[in-house]
Amino acid sequence: MQPNRRPTLQDFVDDEMLRAPLLFDQVVDAVLEMWRKSMGQGLRHGIDAPRVLQNHRGDLVAAAVRALRQQIAAHRGTAPPAPAPGGAPAAPAPAPKLELSLIDEDEVTVDIEISRAIERIKSMAEFELRELQAFTSALVGDFNVSKDTNPFRPEAYVRALWQGAQCLPMSRGGQAALLHDGADMLARTLRQGYAAACSRLEDQGVEPAVYRTIVVSPTTRGPVHHEAPPSSVPVSLQQIRHSLPAPLGEPTPSVHGALSAGPRIDQQLIDLLSRLFDAIQSDRLLSPPCMALLLRLHPTALRLAVQDASMLDDYDHAVWRFMDRLAFGIATAHTIELERWLAFARQLVDHLVADSAADVARFEWALERVTAYERHSFERALLVAQPEISSLQQTTDPAEQTLDIETMDTVPAELLPDEATISPASANQPIVLQLGEHLRAYLQGDWRLMQLLWFDRSGDTWLLRDAATPRHWALRLRAIERLAAAQLALPVRPRSLVRAAADRVLRSMPPITR
Repeated sequence: MQPNRRPTLQDFVDDEMLRAPLLFDQVVDAVLEMWRKSMGQGLRHGIDAPRVLQNHRGDLVAAAVRALRQQIAAHRGTAPPAPAPGGAPAAPAPAPKLELSLIDEDEVTVDIEISRAIERIKSMAEFELRELQAFTSALVGDFNVSKDTNPFRPEAYVRALWQGAQCLPMSRGGQAALLHDGADMLARTLRQGYAAACSRLEDQGVEPAVYRTIVVSPTTRGPVHHEAPPSSVPVSLQQIRHSLPAPLGEPTPSVHGALSAGPRIDQQLIDLLSRLFDAIQSDRLLSPPCMALLLRLHPTALRLAVQDASMLDDYDHAVWRFMDRLAFGIATAHTIELERWLAFARQLVDHLVADSAADVARFEWALERVTAYERHSFERALLVAQPEISSLQQTTDPAEQTLDIETMDTVPAELLPDEATISPASANQPIVLQLGEHLRAYLQGDWRLMQLLWFDRSGDTWLLRDAATPRHWALRLRAIERLAAAQLALPVRPRSLVRAAADRVLRSMPPITR
């Protein structure tokens, strides 16, 4: 870099990449020392692991640096330089072929180790990561720190180290052991490296962005689970309503036309519904299109609350259950089906809002429509997955019945397996799913939302549909159990929006005396 020239993000990247080989070398040294001390003269994974690692450390470091460079380029939206021999342009990479492979317990061991290593770095270097984020934001002019501008994230280093480990001529278990044993050294080295990078940028005259506003996003600690329950709400909506300030004058006859010619309602009811829908509007787990649809139901919900007192007595009232199921359907819709889902949801909401006589029965009908639409979406997904299902059936007991849907437009219920629920193999099994239900799991370095499409008669093989890609995943039950034990696989089910909203309303109020 020229003297007195303000450094750019590319300058920072180039500088850090020069230091990357030494960083991976330090991790290899630490693992070698650990293995030599723990093994003595014995063998590990059937080989002399220290000797193999020493002999191939150059390949490991080179592959790790190459993988790190590729990930940084992908993060910045640029292509890494890859000239072909002789200076000729490199041939374009072939499109990835989506193949179905059966993932067993040994395969998910790597995902568990990757996740643990990433969390270890984030925990140990939390302050340094925040500070470096402030500097990299300043390098690109993002002084409000509105996005992730640090290309050297913990995930990039961990996945790069794993790419390097796969160069070692040893079993998958031995490669995963290197990732496990090198996690602490990688975390310590990165913490020092992040701090040193901040010091260098400061010495070069870079003034960090307003890092006092930087917080670690919840998504950096793992996935946002749609099934996460809110805090317990020990009181009913009626109790919350009566605890609100009483109206000073006569009851208000209507609210923005919600009750144009209806009965008088008190201000407490208006206030409660307004607070609940405001709390729903602040729900960070809801997408903007879904939020807009739910907020349109506010006047209709208020009108119904006046006519039906049970709406404030029961968190499972049809109005609330409809909102929950609609939000869940949108949140779990496959990427290619999202627009269709939103169009269907708009039609339902339009119908409910336009019906001035909408009652509980109308919302029950709308809830049935959502359930039917979910069922139809599942049937379409099952038809698409039939080739993979047939392939998996070849690996199971030939005496088992097959699911023949080749000539059908839909799948009648009688053709689905009798065991509609995956029953636990033991009392300790944490995952129980029905066909069509969803699972969020950490697979191959990413959190994935998936829908259970099929399982064999024994329940040992599951076929799941990825909600974000055209890919299907086949997993052994033991693999899912292993992920669940590490908190890397969790069922995703509808959550109660009104309970979560009531919880937020309660926290903003003085304690209720019952």
